[in-house]
Amino acid sequence: MFKSIPEDWPNRSFSRSIQTGDLTWHVQVAGTSPTHVLLLHGTGSSAHTWGNLFTELSKKYTVIAPDLPGHGFTKNRGKRNLNLDALADKLSELRKALNIDYFDHIIGHSAGATLALSYTLKNKQAKTIVGLNSSLISLPSFYNKFVAPFLNPIVTSSFFTAVLADLLPHTRMIDGLIDSTNTKLDADKRARYKTLFKNADHLNGSVSFMAGTDIPSLLEQCNQITSALTFVLTEDDGWIPAQALRKVIDQYFNRANIIEIKGGHMFHEANETLALQFIETALSQEGESHVTTS
Repeated sequence: MFKSIPEDWPNRSFSRSIQTGDLTWHVQVAGTSPTHVLLLHGTGSSAHTWGNLFTELSKKYTVIAPDLPGHGFTKNRGKRNLNLDALADKLSELRKALNIDYFDHIIGHSAGATLALSYTLKNKQAKTIVGLNSSLISLPSFYNKFVAPFLNPIVTSSFFTAVLADLLPHTRMIDGLIDSTNTKLDADKRARYKTLFKNADHLNGSVSFMAGTDIPSLLEQCNQITSALTFVLTEDDGWIPAQALRKVIDQYFNRANIIEIKGGHMFHEANETLALQFIETALSQEGESHVTTS
């Protein structure tokens, strides 16, 4: 596995290969604390998205950042189209393989935050869940423009996907996807996404992750969650509009702490210092009453 990971890949020195069933996970683990923090990336991303957040958090916690099935350098030889429930089960298998009893805190970005909620409903509930631009609303407009065409059975065939993955990095489409998030990423960070989308499995996994998300069903169960919840929303998010997301959070998570700031969908990559501040504050306030903050 490690031969396929570029030498300059973020936090590569912390990479591990873990086998669970049909999955060969690429997971990064750092820290020696008995308190475990799980980091879950969003659709089309990988563990690389956490960058310096991963290493900074590992100074206080043991941090686990996997490439989710169908993403990055995790290899899947089984069923490809995994829904939220199945992904939550796969995370449980990974936790056991790492000899970890419990994820104390879970931080998720976009669809990773949705998965954090699903995982928590099926396992011992985390003390804290932090959702960064959580994917809790209907599929955004960019989906129909960029992603939906790839759900066609012809397009998702192994041959076509391989050809497409070879072509995509040489087009403007990846830059277009990043630009549609309204996030200012430098050339190096953009290049990492182009590297990911050279992999046909990553392309297929990105599409199926979003398509397999039943958000309404998940939301109806979220009143069972007792974890301390913090949601960070960005005003300029081109994928998950803050106003629509806030309405959902107000309806289904009335005890949650809500933080609204300026920035795009991947603000945690563009401004790691600010993202770290919000995350550390949320983790240090576990169990306290949460109030809405604008």
